[in-house]
Amino acid sequence: GVNITEVKRYITMLFVSGLIYVCVSEFHTVEVQPAEQVTLMCSNFSSFITYMFWFRLDSRPNISRISSMWSSDTNASLYDGFQNGKFNMTSNTTTLFLNINHVDLSDSRLYFCGFHSDGKPVIVSATYLKVQGKIIF
Repeated sequence: GVNITEVKRYITMLFVSGLIYVCVSEFHTVEVQPAEQVTLMCSNFSSFITYMFWFRLDSRPNISRISSMWSSDTNASLYDGFQNGKFNMTSNTTTLFLNINHVDLSDSRLYFCGFHSDGKPVIVSATYLKVQGKIIF
């Protein structure tokens, strides 16, 4: 699996590179079986936050943007590679959701959610999704 020390190391790497501000307040591990559906959650958002996002850590140190939305009452935008109907991002103002349908082993990744502040991402939560049968880290 992956532990919080590794997560902090990756986040520090992103911070040093100037890509993000560091603000992780939550860390979760979610385990699922292949072909199941899973919903990742990111809580404690306030109603005034704009431009919320999900991204994931792929082959280190690369990150892939999954989706973003300007506010909880707007539709989410999905980025290249995630527009196949498998991923869906929603929000109920205080919580951000990422629903992943029919998970497979390649979805075993570290997922981050957050929002933009002064043009740079602020990470609120990190979730390690572990699909049974393979360990990425």
